[in-house]
Amino acid sequence: MVLARILLVSWLAVAGPAAAKEGFIAGTVVNASRGRTPEAGSEVVLRIRLSGQFVPFDQTKTDAQGRFRFGHVPLGRSYVYQPGANRDGVHYPGPALEITPERPSAFVELAVCDAVAEPCPLVIRRQEIAMRHEPGALYVTESILVDNPTATCYVGRAGEEGSQPITLQMAIPSEFTRVTFHEEFYGRRFGIADGKLVTGIPWPPGRRELAFTYVVPTKAASYRWQRPLDLPCDVVRVRVEDAGPGEVACNLDRGPDEKAGAVTFASEGSALPAGHTVCVELGRLSVPLIASARWLALAILGLLAAGAGGILLRKRGLAPSPRCVRMPRRPPTATVPVPFSEPGPQPSASRRAA
Repeated sequence: MVLARILLVSWLAVAGPAAAKEGFIAGTVVNASRGRTPEAGSEVVLRIRLSGQFVPFDQTKTDAQGRFRFGHVPLGRSYVYQPGANRDGVHYPGPALEITPERPSAFVELAVCDAVAEPCPLVIRRQEIAMRHEPGALYVTESILVDNPTATCYVGRAGEEGSQPITLQMAIPSEFTRVTFHEEFYGRRFGIADGKLVTGIPWPPGRRELAFTYVVPTKAASYRWQRPLDLPCDVVRVRVEDAGPGEVACNLDRGPDEKAGAVTFASEGSALPAGHTVCVELGRLSVPLIASARWLALAILGLLAAGAGGILLRKRGLAPSPRCVRMPRRPPTATVPVPFSEPGPQPSASRRAA
């Protein structure tokens, strides 16, 4: 907050008196959990956008009627402010406001909610799962519409003393190698605990959509993908790209093919409970080149070993072996029989070539 003021004051000093005009931002804070009644004593923070992000600039508290006011707000065509209110450790940002010499003031209403730690009120209205396989890796993109249908803000409860509360954990396959969130806000707020994606993001009333992609390594020609549902879910849809009907099986009902080369499945009827496991069997996967090369090298070594063994056996079979042959009787003048070696069978041309 101090840094933002210093930067802005420094800029005003350089810009000169023409830029040193001031306006104000005022409004009220109401409690949406209590019929939008005025919230007295609520802390209100005013942020200003610097270098593409909002940083604290000033703060105040509401009076007994829930009213607040920020005076002496510098004006400029590039100045964008955002007021927000705090309650129970949760910040509720308001709209972004441009305060210019032509529009030097703004009035806003900020809504806060009562916080609850349990039970978890969250449900999934829609969960879309898209799969695409490449050699050695399965790319899975999930889009989850999370809804808090209550009038309170779910903040969760810490499991151990000193640990941060967890409001949502997602049981994607534990062998995943990396996860990329489509929005930076969620990427900064999710971590990994016990092989699951977890977050302590507060969930005010309403719906939020999470979208992320993760990679699962595959080393065989088939793979079983399993995904327990994190919350009760109204509808689950699975789409497998670049696959034929005979190459994919799922424990959800088969859906209409959205386009050529894609197989779809979807839940029908009643909502699925939390913990229900969606299973997809993938067959005829392309094996990564390095794995193919490893098996090919083993096969070649086996063939070479077999060939060397065959050659050795054939060489032993070609070695001459001594045989004693009795000659027929001759007249007394003949000499006694003499042992001699008879050559064994000669190898054919084809065997020598081996």
